[in-house]
Amino acid sequence: MTEGSERRERHKTFPRRISLKDGRVATIRLMVKKDKDKLLRFFRGIPEEERLFLRDDVTKPETIETWARDLDYSTILPIVAEIEGRIVADATLHRRTYGWMQHVAEVRIVVDPAIRGKGLAHALLAEILDIARTWGMEILVSELIPEQKPAISLVKSHGFKREAILHRHVKDLSGTPRDLLILTRRLAEEEPRP
Repeated sequence: MTEGSERRERHKTFPRRISLKDGRVATIRLMVKKDKDKLLRFFRGIPEEERLFLRDDVTKPETIETWARDLDYSTILPIVAEIEGRIVADATLHRRTYGWMQHVAEVRIVVDPAIRGKGLAHALLAEILDIARTWGMEILVSELIPEQKPAISLVKSHGFKREAILHRHVKDLSGTPRDLLILTRRLAEEEPRP
């Protein structure tokens, strides 16, 4: 079996269990439509000052309803992590299947504050990186606000580099203009993994 086919097989094995640093076990799996209530509860538990930096108002049931209704794993691959039946993290890989950016995918990860520092975000990002490789992605992008220091540290620890900063380019959910930091990881330039 080739390395690529091994990776593809691995991702067909969701759900999977991973041990966290505190001894708890999280189950990571693909999001499904029936997760909408759990996902809404999860996002409503994220501190308001952090939700300001998310692209959508994830406290609105219609936002999560739209995500659940429009699930298409070929363009947006949503992965959730659960502990004891409660969603504690959400990670997504976004790609276009056509056009001049079909080789680029965007990474987004949100983790419950009570679970941070236990290795879950690193495990989810590693999973996303493996999936991006199986999809043939050449560039991964993470778009963050400079105030999101833990998220910036996370992606940098996985090889993302600062590409650009766009001044006052986005507005947070309160309407305040913010800088947008763009970090990338160029998978096409990396040596194949053994």
